[in-house]
Amino acid sequence: MAGLSIIVCLPPDATADVVGALDVALAPFEAYQGYPAERDQWESWRIAGGNDGHGFHIRPGAEDDPRLIHDQPHWSLGEQPSMPGMCTGGPRGLLDLTSAGAAAEVAAGQIWDLFHQLRDELPPALPMEHFAQLPRNQIPYVPIGRDEHGGFKLLPDPGRQQAGEQYRAQPLIRQLLESPHFGAGAVAQLPEILPWFTVSRERYVAARAEEVRRNSALLTLDGWWVDLDLEPVHSACDSLSTCPHRDGWTEPWTRARIATYLEELPGDVIIVRLRCRV
Repeated sequence: MAGLSIIVCLPPDATADVVGALDVALAPFEAYQGYPAERDQWESWRIAGGNDGHGFHIRPGAEDDPRLIHDQPHWSLGEQPSMPGMCTGGPRGLLDLTSAGAAAEVAAGQIWDLFHQLRDELPPALPMEHFAQLPRNQIPYVPIGRDEHGGFKLLPDPGRQQAGEQYRAQPLIRQLLESPHFGAGAVAQLPEILPWFTVSRERYVAARAEEVRRNSALLTLDGWWVDLDLEPVHSACDSLSTCPHRDGWTEPWTRARIATYLEELPGDVIIVRLRCRV
């Protein structure tokens, strides 16, 4: 199951109930609801990004503003505190939107350094295949329904769960996971964690930062779902060919256009980064 990072734009009054406002904004794009294929975009979502450098820098002096938004708890790792000076969303005027990827580079460098330090100090970590013959990237849980936030309720498959627990219990893996900036989003890819660090530090840092810049969608205030380099999709339309809202929205958006859109929003508009399963 793939993952997607998305920035959702909400009206200023969403501050009173951010999760509720996200539910409403995202509902037209939920998968398996009988919507047209263009709107079949997500299966579950969680407010996430401040913990692993995928969020936003906070403007100086706004660090204690109660309107700032931080990561929701991860379903298996619990609380996910933001990196210093980072958050996962809030009023646009409180956020520095010019540094996307910079914090991810810092966090990635710290994790790469930590891995190689631990590798020299601890017993080698065994791959997931040592504990169970699972398809690579297979998550050891199965969905049984949805929770109040639209995410899946997950029922552990005992055999897979045991293999995952044994894998994560290895000292090297455990200490990496306990690092505050490893990022909960990496948990779904745990079988692949060891090969990540076989490349050079520069390549690893660049790859993690590029994930932030590349794998990021946008949901605009007026209901357009924008994937990088693809035609936008409107929340009220059944197909691109019959959409009556498409005047001025027929061209794929570039990274620069997405950045300009966000910078030009009024300062009280709420923007939030989510991580979705798609």
